[in-house]
Amino acid sequence: MKRSTLLITIFLLGSIVLGGCQLFFVDTDAIIATRVAEAIDARFAEMEAEDFDKVSESAAPAQPTYTPYPTNTPYPTQVPQTYYAYDYSYVIGTPGGCLNAIFISETVPDNTIYSPGDGFIKSWTIKNTGYCNWNTNYRLVLLSGSAMGGDTFSYLSDTVSPGESVTLTANLTAPSSTGTYRGEWRVQSDLGVNFARFWVQIVVK
Repeated sequence: MKRSTLLITIFLLGSIVLGGCQLFFVDTDAIIATRVAEAIDARFAEMEAEDFDKVSESAAPAQPTYTPYPTNTPYPTQVPQTYYAYDYSYVIGTPGGCLNAIFISETVPDNTIYSPGDGFIKSWTIKNTGYCNWNTNYRLVLLSGSAMGGDTFSYLSDTVSPGESVTLTANLTAPSSTGTYRGEWRVQSDLGVNFARFWVQIVVK
């Protein structure tokens, strides 16, 4: 009995000693494995975060670069040229300008007497004293007064260069009623500018 009790006591003491010794042993392999696993997990987390940032940056649309339009330089203000018609026929147009003329001669002097229905030809000879050519789109036009049965306009047949003269004619007919009749005529440029003032004036008896 005493021997059994002694064996049991020794067994218990040995178990206690062995169990106590395990408290002081450290499993270094497990600790290292745990640390390595934690480090790997942390690195994977960092790589996932970096990849997410790169994807976010690439997914954001690039903002277009706008090139400003060049600034337009305004054209200088054009000063309109004024053409003056004189009140007498011997100096016509703007002296020294593009459209300028002087009176040379005419047929059918003012207040020439005609019978009703008489036909006649009125002509004016003028000289181009400006610096522009008068081309065949220039024309003789009736500005006001009586047309006396004639055309109200007719085109120049030839170009008139500066310094050259031209004779302008109108085929007219004396009105059927007695009285004094007058028609005012001009030369009109291809741009519609009227210059050169002259007229025809007759008396019908």
